Amino acid sequence: MHAFEQSSRPVLFEHAHPDFSYWGKGSSLLLANSRNYYWVTASHVLSNSGGMLECLRIFPSDDSTVSLPFNEKYTIKTGLSDDEDYKDLFVLRINLEEFDGFGDTPLIAQDVDQGILSGEALTAGDELWIVGYASECNLVDYETRTIKSTRSVIRGVYLGQSSAAHCHKLRVETSIHLASYDGLSGSPVFTYQRRTENGRIVDYPLLVGMLLRGTASSGVAHFVDSDVIAQFINVVEGNA
Repeated sequence: MHAFEQSSRPVLFEHAHPDFSYWGKGSSLLLANSRNYYWVTASHVLSNSGGMLECLRIFPSDDSTVSLPFNEKYTIKTGLSDDEDYKDLFVLRINLEEFDGFGDTPLIAQDVDQGILSGEALTAGDELWIVGYASECNLVDYETRTIKSTRSVIRGVYLGQSSAAHCHKLRVETSIHLASYDGLSGSPVFTYQRRTENGRIVDYPLLVGMLLRGTASSGVAHFVDSDVIAQFINVVEGNA
């Protein structure tokens, strides 16, 4: 597994169940710049789950047993327009001071400054990769008291711009059979860019967007441009 794939995190909640306290579904990603770390997902992932924010439990890596602390929430105010899918963003700032005090694993995040490529730079036929947690591959088993969080890496092909502003389309082309794309909303969408590092040619993963919606019956999914996410973070940091 590539380390950058761990920037994609499952969405879980904790509640007062007498036997086992975790539940939830959906995908998300961790981003960072030189100042802060952020957790990002689609707003509808939280609204559809019915989970309360204080019950949210996001673990920073596959090996962590301690969930992330947060100290600020950001959303985009939406209107009534049909082309506002790009506003379907929910961002929490990670409390780094608190995390440094008890974090049990490294915090793996995609670099906002160096690890992003605008979706506008893509051309039809470019290879893309969705990294997320399809619901049918994930399960909270109350009988065995275990959480099965299986990260799926799903190949896609770029189709072009969506009818919604600042969004794009891809066609899923993978050997992974999914009956539904439920749970994939909030998944980071990557492409690879060939670079030369220390005299070696390497394929560098770049975030091009975040998955918002799609159907297995059509094989088509829509994602918001990474530019929107990067600009949003600039706004909340007062740099826009």
